[in-house]
Amino acid sequence: MNSAHDLCLNIIYKVLTYSSMKTIGKCRVISKECNKFTYEFTFTNLRSQRTNIISGFFIQSMIKNEHQVSFVLIDTSMRHPKMSFNFLPSHVEIMTSTNQGVLLCHTYNGPCYYMCNHNTKK
Repeated sequence: MNSAHDLCLNIIYKVLTYSSMKTIGKCRVISKECNKFTYEFTFTNLRSQRTNIISGFFIQSMIKNEHQVSFVLIDTSMRHPKMSFNFLPSHVEIMTSTNQGVLLCHTYNGPCYYMCNHNTKK
């Protein structure tokens, strides 16, 4: 690799650490290097710090025949307010989620599915 190529990648790297996931998704096709570094922990950690975005996992457990949902941060040194899932209807199970936090849930009482966004509570 030459220094001009490395400089371009460094600039792209820095810009993307301030960018939205939509922009990052579009820029992943620029090159294999670009695609690779956007999935690395150092990149996602730096982007989280610069954009004030939290990263983690939804964990669902069964307690007394009811699903309980919690959120666990990847970076345990970060502080965030307690996330409440009270906006979800009772007796729902999370089927899947997206990288942006959209959840697909379903109820046990009938074939009813919900798509919701924790950030907007809708």
